[in-house]
Amino acid sequence: MAQHPVGHEHRVKRATDKIEPDGQMLEESWITAQAATGFFMSKPYDSLPPVNQTSFRITFDDDFLYVAFECRDDGGAPIVQSLRRDFDFQGNDNVGIYLDPYNDYTNGFYFNITPYNVQREGLMVNGGGTTEDYSSFWDNKWYSFVKRYDGYWIAELAIPLKSIRYNLQEWHFNVLRNDVERNQISSWIATPVQYLPASFAWSGKIVWEDPLPKPGLNISVIPYVAGSVAKDNESNLPVNKNAEFGFDAKVGLTASLNLDLTFNPDFSQVEVDQQVINLTRL
Repeated sequence: MAQHPVGHEHRVKRATDKIEPDGQMLEESWITAQAATGFFMSKPYDSLPPVNQTSFRITFDDDFLYVAFECRDDGGAPIVQSLRRDFDFQGNDNVGIYLDPYNDYTNGFYFNITPYNVQREGLMVNGGGTTEDYSSFWDNKWYSFVKRYDGYWIAELAIPLKSIRYNLQEWHFNVLRNDVERNQISSWIATPVQYLPASFAWSGKIVWEDPLPKPGLNISVIPYVAGSVAKDNESNLPVNKNAEFGFDAKVGLTASLNLDLTFNPDFSQVEVDQQVINLTRL
């Protein structure tokens, strides 16, 4: 596989056949997609290549952004601390893509996968320059499949385009790999050891050779129904029945504007959500 091109650009074409995430990459779209490798170690040193190299490919269709990783592994069984979703990055073997689809070097999304097909996703703010800029409170439904081979493992991700906001031009991104056994974190873009390699300050860019589908209207509705039955046997009163219903709705109007709606909220069932307000000038 070829090194990433000068200028850290990764050119992406539309898929020409149906992608089935199965950990094999046998589709024609994967065979013809640009493959990028030549990862750089960022921790604990930034002057050596990682022992286990990583490569990736990207394509898309009208509904999904597809990402495939091939992770070389000369060790034994993968090292993981948990099989729970939104796992800790540091303690688990994993690989992931960090996307800035707004092209503003500030806001974005990350999607990680372990060799056991455990998923992790979240939001990035302020360019991802500090550990406080990553939030796992954002959850979304996406699809993945991992297959392990002798000496390497392949992960395929299918991320619904309607689950993220994006512009139709260039995106910034990076790909990270955490190899716990070797105690090495590597990335596609070389990053000095004192910086976080996921930061958009150290990112390449996706150049779309074919146009992306225009973002459609994104609507999410969460309904609820609650009921209760009570009877005072001591006073011999009739049975008191009560039923309530309502819903929360989120409508994505533009790439940077949401409309939140609530009808008859049940405050006893409402979960606390972390609100992130970005007032930076970047």
